[in-house]
Amino acid sequence: MRLLKTAFHPSLSPDDISPSSEFTLIERHAARGIVVRGDHVLLLYTQRYHDYSLPGGGIDEGEDKVEGLIRELQEETGAKGVRNVSAFARYDEYRPWYKADADIIHMTSHCYV
Repeated sequence: MRLLKTAFHPSLSPDDISPSSEFTLIERHAARGIVVRGDHVLLLYTQRYHDYSLPGGGIDEGEDKVEGLIRELQEETGAKGVRNVSAFARYDEYRPWYKADADIIHMTSHCYV
């Protein structure tokens, strides 16, 4: 899957994720859906980060990315009968992590239409 963009939270820089950095980094993979109806794209508001994002979420250990996407769409939106899923692109982001086990999360979002 092609890389669409690598984004850094405004409080972080590429130096913060270098091997010599003092910060602890964790990695997580997510599957996200680009859900379109006419001219509208479905976005969900995340109160924790005060932003809007594509619906989807973390992929469980050993879970297929598309199966994870379908599960997440069902959990977050109540979607049923998700079909005709096709790969779009990957989006990498680095942002502060809110749990005590790390300072920064590297989230790789696999996006599907």
